[in-house]
Amino acid sequence: MIEELEIESLEMITKEQIATLCEEALAGSDRFLVEVKVKPNNVIEVYVDSDTAINIDNCVEISRFIEGKLDRDVEDFELSVLSWGLSGALKMDRQLQKYVGKDVDVKTKEMGRLQGKLVSFDAEKVEIAPAPKKTSKKKPVEEPANIVIERKKAEVKPAIIF
Repeated sequence: MIEELEIESLEMITKEQIATLCEEALAGSDRFLVEVKVKPNNVIEVYVDSDTAINIDNCVEISRFIEGKLDRDVEDFELSVLSWGLSGALKMDRQLQKYVGKDVDVKTKEMGRLQGKLVSFDAEKVEIAPAPKKTSKKKPVEEPANIVIERKKAEVKPAIIF
């Protein structure tokens, strides 16, 4: 009996278990799972996003659903359900689609950081219309050409413009 308890306490909740529960909680809504992290000692972080908007009540609802399906007496855990937010890179097609035509920040090793509008994307590349340069009264400014970047080499984030 003691050996069984020791073995049980070494088992961790898996990402797959949490992802399955999260997908079940999100079914029928415009919210979707972006990422699940399971850290040592069953510290679980679930990141969700939405085609429209996500709020704290949505996160609480998902958290309660997942907690209701897990048994803390069998396996203790710490669970956080978070919205993907503006600081995270857009990883999924569904996230990128939401930002087509909107301002984004793009970071690559080759070109550094640039800002512009997300024009299009596919599995291989993203196309950005760079932000126009500051105009001067003396010289007209040419519109810069769109830039196509290999998707796996680009980190695309929503732009925060003040």
